[in-house]
Amino acid sequence: MNFTSDDYVEYTWHAPTARFYIGRPMLISPEAGYQYPAWVMNALGGHRDCIDPMIFCASRTIATTLVDLLTKPEELQKAQEEFIERTGGGIGGSKWRAPLLPRDIRPPIHFPWPEYINTARGEEWWIPTSEED
Repeated sequence: MNFTSDDYVEYTWHAPTARFYIGRPMLISPEAGYQYPAWVMNALGGHRDCIDPMIFCASRTIATTLVDLLTKPEELQKAQEEFIERTGGGIGGSKWRAPLLPRDIRPPIHFPWPEYINTARGEEWWIPTSEED
């Protein structure tokens, strides 16, 4: 019913979705059979030189898909038909699953953005405790 445990499993149920993978930067293993821990790949995603090429490639892929949906009505029709079939008739259909988030929970949008700073140790970030910080 859901693929893995990431946050996209809910919103992909409610919106036509295509999943694609773009190559991620990886470190060369120091020896055959060695595998770095998962956090290493996540850390590489925080470096502009590693992540920007992937974001640009993903952006081109998404833009091309949008052009296809705008210029090929049969592709848009297929996506709409898949949604109707999967939900048993669309929103409120016989197989419809309502969003998982209860309506009385406020989204945590009041947190401040991280501040990026330069220190004697190099570039760092920190999260202010309030808007005034």
